[in-house]
Amino acid sequence: MNHNGCGKRSGKLPGKICCRSVCSRWSGIWFVTCRKRKPRAETDTGRQTLMTTDNTNTTRNDSLAARTDTWLQSFLVWSPGQRDIIKTVALVLMVLDHINLIFQLKQEWMFLAGRGAFPLFALVWGLNLSRHAHIRQPAINRLWGWGIIAQFAYYLAGFPWYEGNILFAFAVAAQVLTWCETRSGWRTAAAILLMALWGPLSGTSYGIAGLLMLAVSNRLYRAEDRAERLALVACLLAVIPALNLATSDAAAVAGLVMTVLTVGLVLCAGKSLPRFWPGDFFPTFYACHLAVLGVLVL
Repeated sequence: MNHNGCGKRSGKLPGKICCRSVCSRWSGIWFVTCRKRKPRAETDTGRQTLMTTDNTNTTRNDSLAARTDTWLQSFLVWSPGQRDIIKTVALVLMVLDHINLIFQLKQEWMFLAGRGAFPLFALVWGLNLSRHAHIRQPAINRLWGWGIIAQFAYYLAGFPWYEGNILFAFAVAAQVLTWCETRSGWRTAAAILLMALWGPLSGTSYGIAGLLMLAVSNRLYRAEDRAERLALVACLLAVIPALNLATSDAAAVAGLVMTVLTVGLVLCAGKSLPRFWPGDFFPTFYACHLAVLGVLVL
């Protein structure tokens, strides 16, 4: 008997029954409680079944993630010809939006269609950058140059002189990403300063949300890990609507729908189509179409 007056556990009894004597604190009456012991083989089998189920679920989850990743890569990686088709569609959407805005047509469908232009350009830009290990400074300098040239046409088309055109958004994003890659203290500070300066000047070029869209597009095509790619796609699905969320819910949804719809249709063209536009066609066209629209509206 132990120190509190109750009996110790008895030995094991035959028939796989474990019994112990228990002393009731309230009545002082002794009685015996018995419980059936589960066979060890049955317990081990149950554990093995549970482990097998867990492994099966893990395998299924991994398989689903792998299939999703493979599908996304086929959906978001395009041949040079497909990239030119996507940029052409984005260009048409952009022109419709600018005509609607500059000539004050106030056509809702033209405005909503135009919400898909920037995300499409951003995705193609990110894919093009992934061809090189790092963003090249000469390419960034060319963007800065085209941005300055286009700014005169931007002002002529009726936009405020202090608002930067969309080419500056690409130049700022590329410059910030390049400086951040070097992991230099002063370059990181310069990148933060550049973003701070760009913020007040980017009201007509999607602001900081536009820089985030470009940064996600750049990282998406450089990601080597499946989990990172899936996370970046999830970010992309959030950032694209965020570009136009301040305008209206319809504009936010339209931007995502136009982007997904365009990419889906372009995939039907096949990957064998070669590139058909020269290298600087799109920044040249951007500056020229603004100048033409600006002259026509005078």
